[in-house]
Amino acid sequence: MPDDPGESSIIETLLSRRPLTDGPDPRVDAGDDVAVLADGTAVGSDLMVEGVHWDERLSPADVGWKLVAVNASDLGATGARPRWATLSIALPRPVDTEWISGFADGLHEALGIFGVRLIGGDTTRSPGPRFVSMTMGGPAEHPVRRDGARAGDRIWVTGTLGAAAAGFHHGGSGLGWLRRPRPPVSFGLALAETGIVSAMMDLSDGLARDLGRLCTASGCAARVDASALPASRQVAAAPDRLALQTAFGEDYQLLFTAPATADAAILALAASEDVRVTRIGACAPGAGTHLRDGPWPAPTFSHFGGDA
Repeated sequence: MPDDPGESSIIETLLSRRPLTDGPDPRVDAGDDVAVLADGTAVGSDLMVEGVHWDERLSPADVGWKLVAVNASDLGATGARPRWATLSIALPRPVDTEWISGFADGLHEALGIFGVRLIGGDTTRSPGPRFVSMTMGGPAEHPVRRDGARAGDRIWVTGTLGAAAAGFHHGGSGLGWLRRPRPPVSFGLALAETGIVSAMMDLSDGLARDLGRLCTASGCAARVDASALPASRQVAAAPDRLALQTAFGEDYQLLFTAPATADAAILALAASEDVRVTRIGACAPGAGTHLRDGPWPAPTFSHFGGDA
C-alpha cells in the first residue's frame, strides 16, 4: 500500500538537506515516529490542527486529552517511558477562555494518567484555526525500531482495529475511542524490555499505510489475513468493516513483529498485562504488503488530500 505521497515527499525533502553535525549519532534517527538520543532519551512530537485532526465531535477537553495520548502512544511504541512534555499552542483572537479551560482540564487529566510532567512550551496567535503541538520525551532503555522485521516473523496487533474510524464515519460507541484513545503504552514498554520483538510502531495512520512503512523500513514483505483482524462489536457489524480496520487510522494500537518462537511469550505477557493481542499475518521475502483474498481498501484520510 503506498504511503501518502504528499506527506512522504515533504519529509524526504526536509531530511535530504540536513547538515552534518558533530556529536554522537542518535540510537534511533529520523524515520521512526520517535528519535532516541545517544544517552537513551526518546523524543517525539505531534501537531494537531483544528479542522484537520479534530472538529465539533471533540470537546476542548477531548482535544487536550488526545494530544497527550497520541504523543504517549509514539513513545510507548518505541519502548520508551513518557516522562516530560512541552506544549505549543496558537489561538485565534479573541481568545476563547472557556475553550482554553476545557482544553487544560483534558490535557492535565491525561498527563496524570500517563505520568507526564508539563515543563514548558510556547503560545502565540493564529490567524486561522487553533493549532496545538506537543513534544514528549522519556527514557528508552531498550528502544525498538521499525526496521527490524525479517521474513518469517509473525505480525501482531493489540486491541481492536477500526473503532475510531467507525466513530468518525458512523458515530456510535466508536466516538469514545476517537475522542479519548487509550494506547497500550505500558505494554509497549514491557515488550521492549523482553527483547522478543523485532520491530514495533503504533497504528496512527491505518494498518495498510503503517504496515507498509514498517515493511519498507525493514526490507521485507507482509501477508495479512483480513479475517484475523480484531474488531469491536460495532466494527464487526459494519458493511465497510475492512476499510474501517485498515484505511483510516486513529487506532493508537501497537503493530509489532516477532519470531514464531516468541508466540508463547507474547501471549503470556499480554495476559499478565491484561492486553488483547492478535496475530494477523507474517513477514515474507520481497516487498510490499499483501492482503489475502482481495486488495487493500482505498485510504479514507490523508493529511494533504482531505478525507474521502
